[in-house]
Amino acid sequence: MPPPAFSDQTPPMKPLHLLSHEQNPSYHHAPTYEDFEHVKAASHEDAALKARIRRLRIFSRVLAFLISIGVLIPISMTLAKYLSTRNTFRTFTSVSGQPITRTAWAKDTRAWPTWMYFAVAAVSVVLNFSTVFSYKFGVQRANLASYVTSSFSWVVMLGNLVVWSVAAGMYRGEKDKGGKSDDLWGWTCSAAARAIQKEFAEEVDFDRFCNVQSISWYIGLVQAGSAALTVVIYIMVLRRKKSKKNLEQHLRIRGLEPVRR
Repeated sequence: MPPPAFSDQTPPMKPLHLLSHEQNPSYHHAPTYEDFEHVKAASHEDAALKARIRRLRIFSRVLAFLISIGVLIPISMTLAKYLSTRNTFRTFTSVSGQPITRTAWAKDTRAWPTWMYFAVAAVSVVLNFSTVFSYKFGVQRANLASYVTSSFSWVVMLGNLVVWSVAAGMYRGEKDKGGKSDDLWGWTCSAAARAIQKEFAEEVDFDRFCNVQSISWYIGLVQAGSAALTVVIYIMVLRRKKSKKNLEQHLRIRGLEPVRR
């Protein structure tokens, strides 16, 4: 059997395909000095934003707690005075010369606006106190309590602003409504109350309680402003989350490990 014949021609070589750095998905180029500088600047920006948010959070929570107390105390004083004197009758001679027997308060007094304002302030004090007290156990626990206080969601957080705005608006709107000073605030500031101040001097100082309730209403407006500040803070929180996400993506692209905060 004849030996196999060998060809003098070598088989053609297959072309060699080389992947560039950009085409190789497993390749990460070594970080350059510019990469570190960019990451350092982004980290400083994120840390500065985080610090501002933390300071504003603490400030807004303490402020909301103090303001709630500022609303609650005057309203509590007014309700306590009303409840303790509403059944105290005095008999005296009216301007027309006829003897009358009455209490220090308006006939068919509408106390519900004051009760409404009191309820909003009382709930606000309890919730804000829980947030401030939680700082004793750490910032994370305080943040959790703050979510219970004002932000289960954006709806609830904005609701906090709306509730205080509506409460302050209704409290003011019910004062002397329809030209009748039969609410507690309107009555204490009315000319009719001043006309019987002498007869009820031992029970109620109408001018004082007029001013007390006026102060309470103005503090309520400040509380609404504090709720607006909370909304602004959470907008900053969203900004930080976006900034942090961009930073982590930038680090991963350059083969660096993101630093968790």
